[in-house]
Amino acid sequence: MTGTRSPARADEVSRGADRAVHPAREPRTRRWAHTSLCVLDAVFSINADYDRHTAPTCRRYATWARLTPYLPAPDEQPLSSFVKDVQKTGVEAFSKQILRNRQRTRARQDAPRKTEAALGYAEILASHGVNTLAEADALLADADRLCSVEHALAAVPGHGSGARLSYLWMLVGADDRIKPDRMILRWLEGVLHRRVTPPEATHLITTAAAQLACTPWELDHAIWKTQRTP
Repeated sequence: MTGTRSPARADEVSRGADRAVHPAREPRTRRWAHTSLCVLDAVFSINADYDRHTAPTCRRYATWARLTPYLPAPDEQPLSSFVKDVQKTGVEAFSKQILRNRQRTRARQDAPRKTEAALGYAEILASHGVNTLAEADALLADADRLCSVEHALAAVPGHGSGARLSYLWMLVGADDRIKPDRMILRWLEGVLHRRVTPPEATHLITTAAAQLACTPWELDHAIWKTQRTP
């Protein structure tokens, strides 16, 4: 972002957030205990109702795989085990019988299943040595390695504007990331009364969070909660 108006816009966003979503701001509490559930959440949350479809999909896999879904958990499943589960079962059967969610990455009958995209994510991450949440955290701290992994992940069907990938990093524990999806964009456009792009949304929310002395994750989540409330 360049130009003199950028800080002013961030100030406007922070003022709007302080008025509208301040009560909803809270530290991160419940988190998935396994990278497989983070991958499923990131992929299946795009253009889907989170409470009705995404979270139940993740929990169905956790139940089938006998995983404690949320931290703290006694053991962590390596992501490579999820890859083997999907490969052994097959994408169609895994979607229908285990996840009971046959959503596609796009609203077209020939688009890949989201299960296929989740498998693609998992295969790439596992091949780069990211099998656990700790290994994901180490990846995020290595800029060069992260760039290579993100380039590969961006080629998986359903990448879109990149919100899915940003959301994955949030789910594995990065509090400095946001998910610039339609809810965040809609809220920002309501505050600024104009169109906002995903990269600009990331800049504005990150800057506003610093002004409000909270993490970008906390501000993103607070906005998301207010936007999904009828």
